[in-house]
Amino acid sequence: MLLLCCLLFSPICQAEDLIIQREVFSDASGQLDIQDIEQQRFKPMPNLLIAGYTAATQWVRITVAPTHEKTLELIIRPTYLDEITLYAPDREHPGQWLTRTTGDRYAYEDRTRRNAITHGFVIDGPSSPTVYYLKLRTTSTALMYVETLTPHEANLKEMRQHILIVFYLAMMLWLAFWAANDFISKPHLLTGLFTIYQIGHILYALGILGYFAPFIDQQHPALNDTLTSIAILTIVWISIFFHYVLLSQYQPPKFGMRLLLGFSSFYPVLLYALFNGHAREALQVNAYIVILLTTLLLPLAMTARQDSPQHTAPSRKMLQIIYGLHTLSLVASILPIMGWSSATEWNLNAILGHSIISAFLMYIILQQRSTAISQEANTAKLSLKLAQQELIFERQKRDEMGYFMAMITHELKTPLSVIRLSLDSLQLPGPSKHHIEQSILDISSMIDRCAQLDNIEAQQIRLSYQPCDAEAVLHTLIHEYACTERIDLSSHTPQTFPCDLLMLRLILRNLLENALKYSPASSQISIRIYPQANSADRQGIAISFENAVTSRPDINKLFDKYYREATSRKHTGFGIGLYLSRAVALSLGGSLDASLHLHQIRFSLWLPN
Repeated sequence: MLLLCCLLFSPICQAEDLIIQREVFSDASGQLDIQDIEQQRFKPMPNLLIAGYTAATQWVRITVAPTHEKTLELIIRPTYLDEITLYAPDREHPGQWLTRTTGDRYAYEDRTRRNAITHGFVIDGPSSPTVYYLKLRTTSTALMYVETLTPHEANLKEMRQHILIVFYLAMMLWLAFWAANDFISKPHLLTGLFTIYQIGHILYALGILGYFAPFIDQQHPALNDTLTSIAILTIVWISIFFHYVLLSQYQPPKFGMRLLLGFSSFYPVLLYALFNGHAREALQVNAYIVILLTTLLLPLAMTARQDSPQHTAPSRKMLQIIYGLHTLSLVASILPIMGWSSATEWNLNAILGHSIISAFLMYIILQQRSTAISQEANTAKLSLKLAQQELIFERQKRDEMGYFMAMITHELKTPLSVIRLSLDSLQLPGPSKHHIEQSILDISSMIDRCAQLDNIEAQQIRLSYQPCDAEAVLHTLIHEYACTERIDLSSHTPQTFPCDLLMLRLILRNLLENALKYSPASSQISIRIYPQANSADRQGIAISFENAVTSRPDINKLFDKYYREATSRKHTGFGIGLYLSRAVALSLGGSLDASLHLHQIRFSLWLPN
């Protein structure tokens, strides 16, 4: 890209110009003819006429040095100038002038310089210094470079320029194809806009360089000028949307972004003006919009309030550097067009230099974005693969645990039956025997529930409601676990409420056993029973267990099946107690939750009454 820019801006295409003097006169009225112009006082002019957007007719007087060549070629650039008339002295009638006209509103087939894109005329080689007049009328900016070369040098220069344009178009097309391919593989609005942005720049370049002309029908030559003007207006409109989408991800000030987007509303107005005979005004307003964009884009990048998201590149710092370079390039190309600064021949190609510099700067941004998105996608795929592997492992683990639980429940049935038969033959006091029988019954029931774990998870267990006294159940369990001195039990609710007694005992037993296992030895366990409405204002009974913990468990995994906190491995268990308790609470229409408070954990059971 740097090589191309150097070629575009270098004097590689310069040859020995035979013009020895250039002068200019501005006809504000546009009514003067050649006889009037001969009497006017012309001002010296640099190699490049710079008059900006003006309705005045520009007259350029050139003096061509004598030569031995039979013919010379008078070359005029740029090619988007509307109408250039040459006044050449009539050798057969001294004092009179021969006129010829060219421009982008004239048919390509009628041009005197055949097979050439640039405007110009073939003139006779003078034997002495000869004066020629050029009359310029254009709705575009009055920026004109004139030189006179021998046919050989003119052809060489034309060929070199074509080669440079081929390189330019090749690079722009490569960027467009890259963006299109990246958009197909990773559809993203910004990449899609960049594809359109590149196509717009290519059409714009072809238009202002005169490459539309050979394809325009000879019967409608002015269409060339119209299409070029449309390309100039459209590329600005596309650029606004592209920069808006790009900068919006960095959250610059909203007012500036609204102002940026507001500029796009001029596009249909300018098109309307263009098609209704106000081409100069439309193009001039369009140029002012470009200047305002120049002064707006860099401040927006500099005032971005956040760095790019993790999946977006480049960083805010890099964005500011890129927009700084973009602004410098745009300023260098737009000032001569407005007639606000002096310029030389290379400024004719400055707008193309800016377009390719801008394209590569935007390419840097999109390339970094594409790389970041690809890395994120690869990371996501890897994470998904790891998650799938963990899921398979967890499923295998659960299948093994399910098989193990089924085996345990089956194997425990027979010993329990032997214990029950042996207990019947023992002569034990009434209360002791009753507690043993109740414990055997609870164990047997829990084994049955473990065997029906799938039914509990599917909420398909059979419930038998009866009046239940939670306080009485807890007193019984506390007595069975012989932990009266550690329990602080208080109740503020009526004695009974409808519930499945066995399910209630299962939940309360698990919660009490959990508190005894995982709280420090001899620490107090607080149990509270009180009436409470749930979030849906349904009345019920709340039972809370609160105790100290030696290590904080993962509160988000506490009710997961088979979950056991790392430091709890010294205690017996399968990691299904809390899981079953919550499943049973849900089947009863209630809830079971846990919360951590410093070094205390609280389990809150709610059941409807």
